[in-house]
Amino acid sequence: MHVRNLRFYQTMQFVLDLLAVSVAWSGTIQMRVLLNPLASQRVSWTYASIWAPSLMLVLVLWIIMAWRLRFYRVEGRLRLWTCGINAAEGALLASCIIVIVTFFSRQLGTGVSRSFFMIFAPLSFFSLGLARCVSVVATALAERHWPSPIRAALLGDGAHASRLVALMHSANVGNVIKGLIIPEGHSTEGLLLPMPILGTTGQLAELINREHLNRIILLNGSISRGELDECNKVFKRMGVIVNCTVDFAPEPGRINVVNQYGLPLVELRPLSFTKGQEFVKRAFDIVASTLALIFLAPTMLAIAILVKLTSTGPVLYKAPRVGRGGRHFMFLKFRSMYTTMDRSHVAHANEKQGHIFKIKQDPRVTTVGRFIRRYSLDELPQLINVLRGEMSLVGPRPLPAGDLGPDGMSREFADWSEGRSAVYPGITGLWQVNGRSELPFEEMVRLDLQYIREWSLLLDIKIILATPGQAMKGVGAY
Repeated sequence: MHVRNLRFYQTMQFVLDLLAVSVAWSGTIQMRVLLNPLASQRVSWTYASIWAPSLMLVLVLWIIMAWRLRFYRVEGRLRLWTCGINAAEGALLASCIIVIVTFFSRQLGTGVSRSFFMIFAPLSFFSLGLARCVSVVATALAERHWPSPIRAALLGDGAHASRLVALMHSANVGNVIKGLIIPEGHSTEGLLLPMPILGTTGQLAELINREHLNRIILLNGSISRGELDECNKVFKRMGVIVNCTVDFAPEPGRINVVNQYGLPLVELRPLSFTKGQEFVKRAFDIVASTLALIFLAPTMLAIAILVKLTSTGPVLYKAPRVGRGGRHFMFLKFRSMYTTMDRSHVAHANEKQGHIFKIKQDPRVTTVGRFIRRYSLDELPQLINVLRGEMSLVGPRPLPAGDLGPDGMSREFADWSEGRSAVYPGITGLWQVNGRSELPFEEMVRLDLQYIREWSLLLDIKIILATPGQAMKGVGAY
């Protein structure tokens, strides 16, 4: 099975593996207690927290080692028979972690630690194998019922495009092509093209957002090297996959040869800034947001009921916001305003400068909305955005798509918007714990850039721990 939504598969596999290791750990304790009559040293379930290896430490070491060993890489197609190999690798990794933890644990005697390891090893193999099978089957079902849409465009001149589209239509895949992007200064006069002209390479970022493109097919030999370099900057920043003919020679080290759309293509995937940091931050986001959604589910249900009962309209407010790379995504909040008024009614009353729109006594805000805004409870649905990989728990706040350019960038504050595009936007951030909307726009810009320069997991944890206290004060929230 070829995985199209790689992030979905890796996220699900990561969560299931953590669950599998936890199940193996719990099952080992229960089996060790049941084997007391056959063991030389008796142990009890009541004092399991004392004699058993720390589950939290095991999971933390699992995350670190899995990242170092690139345990969630996907090479080639996924097959069920590879689940056994992956499960064996996972069981070996988990067993090594158990050995490390028990070696440095003073509570465990030799007999207990040896028996724990001997039970845990086969249990972890079984639970991790089951987790891998479940993730493969679930991914296959998800892609069958909710296939990831392919929205591609050709980039090149009209003559090359006509020949390529003819080949693609013969493979019955021409419907994925949304149109043609032509180089600057090229003309399509006299050519009969079977697709619309979307625009030129000078409008590339705008076209990617407007057409929701996730793949560009580069027509070899139809674009200059200088223009290609400029396009590559946009591809990298916005996370667009590039396909090109096999005789194209891009930057080495980023190339995969694939067969799609009836053609042999070279796949050029954008490089991330720091893979290690990105993995740690994403793993932390998944675990923390999952626990937060479980813990806050009653509160979110109560807010949803209050919003629905006190004003007409949907419970959730959805709007396009600018995310990493300048790409647009659908942003979620609890609705805090009346649906009968929009920004145009109060545009003259904006009290902020730059790309921030705030009014202290906004007439559009409902009574319930004023309360949930004061304590930032309206932001809780963004935990779903975090799980979907569109946001992070900590980062610069995502701005409305309409407040920036069509390419997701700011012409007035170019360095700021370029820096923001390097990271995922966050639910909270430095300026949320340093005064929120009371800060001038220039200070918000400075704090955003400071966060990007000084990012660390410890900084994220500090910001998260400071956020509830700042939210309870209600300062700068309106």
